Amino acid sequence: MSYSLLSLGADTRKRALAGLKESAAREEERDQVNKNIEQAERQQTMTAAGTGASIGMMAYGPVGAAVGAAAGFVIGELF
Repeated sequence: MSYSLLSLGADTRKRALAGLKESAAREEERDQVNKNIEQAERQQTMTAAGTGASIGMMAYGPVGAAVGAAAGFVIGELF
């Protein structure tokens, strides 16, 4: 009888540790995905600012580039 109780306890412990390992792996994966999303958002904002600066430069020269970059940055942050 005591052997079966010890075996049951060991099995329960193994399952609990496996669950904790799986939970930790999922948390690590979620953190990596969140970092990738943040990096993509920053890249999108910088791309929008660059596009705005290019359009502004073509239309109004250096002043237009500054205005276009600012507008592109704001639009990139909003969307």
